[in-house]
Amino acid sequence: MKNRLWLTALLGALLCGSSWAQNPPAQLSITPEQQQRLDTMKSKSVDASLTILPMRLGGKPWDRVSQVVGVLLEKQGLKNIELGKAPLEATNTDTMDDLSAAVGAFVRANPVTTDYALYAEINGTRETGLNELRAVVVDKTGSVVWTDRQTPQDEAFKKLEQVEPMTLCVLLVERLGPQLGLNDETAKAAKPGKLETLLNERSGVPSQAEQDASHTRQEAMKQAAPNATLLIYPARVGGNEASVASATNVVRLLKKAGLCKAVQAEQPVLLKSSQADPNEQKTLWSLAREFRDYVRAHPPETEYALYADYVFNPQNADQGFVHFIVCDRKGEWVIVDYQNSHHPDYQSVGVTSRARCDDLLVKRLQSYLR
Repeated sequence: MKNRLWLTALLGALLCGSSWAQNPPAQLSITPEQQQRLDTMKSKSVDASLTILPMRLGGKPWDRVSQVVGVLLEKQGLKNIELGKAPLEATNTDTMDDLSAAVGAFVRANPVTTDYALYAEINGTRETGLNELRAVVVDKTGSVVWTDRQTPQDEAFKKLEQVEPMTLCVLLVERLGPQLGLNDETAKAAKPGKLETLLNERSGVPSQAEQDASHTRQEAMKQAAPNATLLIYPARVGGNEASVASATNVVRLLKKAGLCKAVQAEQPVLLKSSQADPNEQKTLWSLAREFRDYVRAHPPETEYALYADYVFNPQNADQGFVHFIVCDRKGEWVIVDYQNSHHPDYQSVGVTSRARCDDLLVKRLQSYLR
């Protein structure tokens, strides 16, 4: 489950916006010619164009990893990013010199339309965990501009709270960004790019207009609380159970907190959208759309209705998620919320049981209504 959630946590960070300290990474000794190429790239800053070749994770090319790195760079201000389609299939790339030569040869054989090309790989095994990040930037002629390698022996790697694809993608952009002339100022001026739009489309994230309308309805519910009436459906647990006990407990907790006038649904409903997609945002919004359609077809007598979705591991609080959706009686979204191990509220509750999921749901609902 943990490997399944890394991309979604990063998507959540992207939607909320991110910033990192822009400390230029230390460079190994390079030739004067390479230094000149690096200085030229840095001087172009946000106007430099970059192709991100398919990145490898654990030896396999993952286009979504490349895309996420591209969105992170867009968020830092880089305007012109393309995603390469053909993966680098080079052998004998044990050293950084070998890898740099292979990337240069690949770009010469497969020309890019941008000023520069980035190849990166996150290496490791199930036994060792992820233990290496390697990156090479070449110009359109295949000449090396920048290289970087990070392992558990390096200070930046040691500072990672968790070593996983998400944090290593962030580390890559932290180290590459300054070499592209990106900083806090370029990040502040950044506008949503085409890769972010594509990422949102793949994730099922609604348009900004839909999100704004949801926020307006959310504010109306907040103003109506604690007198707002809310129908609580049994939570979907593990994808295959509608937990009546959960609905009973959530109603009890909401009444105790005085958040709203909660009532329990008479009949359980088990919605069918899949929990298996590797993109948790897609899982969330697929369920949100299904619940919206259900409420429109079955309008409640209450002003609002809530449906929750839980996955948890009793032995590991880091593995799981809590999603919930609140719709008004017309079936319009009011709140769509997701939590996993990368969120402070989730961490504070320690989600290892259905009851803990209930606790987190009420904690999150309280953050919206008070």
